[in-house]
Amino acid sequence: MSHTTDKPPQVPASSTAGDPTAMADELLVVGGAVPFDKTTAEEENQYHHYTGNAIPWFVRGIWIIFWCYAITYVVLWLLPSLQSELLSPP
Repeated sequence: MSHTTDKPPQVPASSTAGDPTAMADELLVVGGAVPFDKTTAEEENQYHHYTGNAIPWFVRGIWIIFWCYAITYVVLWLLPSLQSELLSPP
């Protein structure tokens, strides 16, 4: 029984895909740069739509509820307690 292996397909020179036969050591030799990335910034931006820190609506709702509770607590409980403690310490 002979075992044959298929060679990986050859990548055209204009392709942005890496060499499938390249080893990790060969890629690290170039100092972390990606030698096979030939796209410009304009071409790259064509397919990517970046959003900033998109926070889900329910997380915003949790923060709003938290801050409403915190302000209510400070006004109703903390300030009156501080006044009585500061004016007549135990």
